[in-house]
Amino acid sequence: MRQKKWLSLFLGLNFVILTIFGWFLVQQVTVLQNRVDTLYAITQETSTEAEIVLCDMPAFAPMQTIGADTAHQRAIDFMGFGKRIFSQIDYDHPVYKFHAYVDGGELLVQICQTSGQVVYAENPREVRHSNLSIDEGLEAAQQALSRGGYDNMELFLVQIGEHTIRSTFSSTCGNPAPIEVVIGLDNGRVMGFFTKPEEA
Repeated sequence: MRQKKWLSLFLGLNFVILTIFGWFLVQQVTVLQNRVDTLYAITQETSTEAEIVLCDMPAFAPMQTIGADTAHQRAIDFMGFGKRIFSQIDYDHPVYKFHAYVDGGELLVQICQTSGQVVYAENPREVRHSNLSIDEGLEAAQQALSRGGYDNMELFLVQIGEHTIRSTFSSTCGNPAPIEVVIGLDNGRVMGFFTKPEEA
């Protein structure tokens, strides 16, 4: 009789323990599922935000075929002389090449036909003095990038020369080619603009 009582007590105790353990497991599974759902929701939200950012990001080089007259005017605007200084115009697909003799040196500007961007410019003139500060030279380089058709650029290297400043920029929108801009600190005009977009 006593053995049956102890057996019943033992079985009852085991039942209670198993019930508590089972309830604990259910709770842990529920907590784990909630965590999984939360992580999934966060992942989806982050992915959606990333897609929105990428979709809203402006194209680095908008595709637009331009003619020689438009390219000529862009070359003039880029250099900032305000007049049609280029006497010689060549075309080597897909680049328009403009030549002139100004500032005591030979000026060359190349405009990409398929993007309308400046892809190369060089004016190796002599600079004998500085009228601009380094910050003003950097600002001139930023303005040259904008005139050349390049947005979303960030500065990552600066080299100070004798009356010149060479700035190297990289794109924040994925274009792998860096752009170098050389500014004369006498008048803030472009002395060098070097890049190689995919279109050229």
